[in-house]
Amino acid sequence: MQAGFLPLLVFFSGGLLFIALGFGISLLLQKRKPNNQKSTFYECGEDAGPVGSQFNLRFGLSALVFVLMEVEIVLLAPVLLNRFEITAGNAAQSDSLLKTEILIFLLILGAGFMLALGKGFFDWERPVNKVPDFQGPVPDFAYEQYNLDRLKKSSQGL
Repeated sequence: MQAGFLPLLVFFSGGLLFIALGFGISLLLQKRKPNNQKSTFYECGEDAGPVGSQFNLRFGLSALVFVLMEVEIVLLAPVLLNRFEITAGNAAQSDSLLKTEILIFLLILGAGFMLALGKGFFDWERPVNKVPDFQGPVPDFAYEQYNLDRLKKSSQGL
């Protein structure tokens, strides 16, 4: 029984060794030159708006549609790969059944894509950020002055 686990142990050990070698070589070859610009946050090209402004979800929606399409393609792959095993018996009947199943699946996939297209998930127009109207005890110019001071200090390297 332990002989059955030996190939599994070798497989996982080889995987961990491959990952460790990749990280090790990467650490040896990289040049480390940290600076302020490399340490800043990057948000998909979105400008950093005021605190409380809404973040545009168009990036998330297109990524979600992409993931859904990929999952559907992954679900279609085993059917196409096992086609030759299915058609070994009654070739005419199983082949027509396979083609019907694939056609229905592709119609559902196409309907989902058309729905996403119709809802505007792929439109890349930049909407206007809505700034919440909040009147706090601290005047707005104090926040602006604080941010300008922080920007000046960070540009001087303090």
